[in-house]
Amino acid sequence: MRKYLKLDEAKDFAGSFGKRPVGVKHLVLDDDRLSLDSLAQLAERLPADNIEHNVGDLPEVVADGRAEQGSLSPAEIARTIDTNGMWMVLKWIETDPAYKDLLDSLLDEVEDFLPANDGPMIRREGFIFLSAPGSVTPSHTDPEHNFLLQIRGTKGMYVGDFPDPKTKQLELEGYATGKHRNVAWKPANEELFDLHPGDAVYVPPHAPHWVKNGDAASVSLSITFRTPHTDRANRVSLTNAKLRKLGLKPKPPGSGQTRDAIKAAASKVLARL
Repeated sequence: MRKYLKLDEAKDFAGSFGKRPVGVKHLVLDDDRLSLDSLAQLAERLPADNIEHNVGDLPEVVADGRAEQGSLSPAEIARTIDTNGMWMVLKWIETDPAYKDLLDSLLDEVEDFLPANDGPMIRREGFIFLSAPGSVTPSHTDPEHNFLLQIRGTKGMYVGDFPDPKTKQLELEGYATGKHRNVAWKPANEELFDLHPGDAVYVPPHAPHWVKNGDAASVSLSITFRTPHTDRANRVSLTNAKLRKLGLKPKPPGSGQTRDAIKAAASKVLARL
């Protein structure tokens, strides 16, 4: 069976998992499913809710996530990404059988490298980003374990930290209750991953990051998953947000196993009610 990811060559992936970003190499470059024509056809098949696009010329911080959309259809954006000045993401590509097969092939490889106490994988999801030259993806966080694979073009991915623990706790509570993924600041202690075709980077859940595209159009494949641990942390943040509205000062996720277990269980009860 063909191997796509060189995780055995990554620097201490198991020790970094869930804690810090890691550079990785991949071998997905010649897959026809990732050509611009194939992606244009995928954009035509996907529901409108699975597609997000806007102009690519954005500042590094757009806290509310609002950006001007263009007039082109998603398929047209894909076919003209070299010159149209746009940014687009095709979401949840696993809903298409051909792309589910690609996603599963990649994540099956990742699963073999997961630390024993972090599995199993749940909510396997894939995203494909198409970016015109010079496009910026503003500073944001994502809730999943994420591998971003660079397929075409180049980009700089800046991954860092929250400014302080309090900001982190409030941002996670906001996200758990529906806040936009964008944040109002650039990551602290940024580390630059200079991505060329064949390069990839692992990004832990909610690690703040932003992206600057190179001088050519870019195609990137994002393969993501969650674990029982990430879902439990999100439920803890959801309960904390409700406690904070009551005037309390809840401890952040990870402050104690028993406390987290009680909060996670409480979030399920509240959701049913």
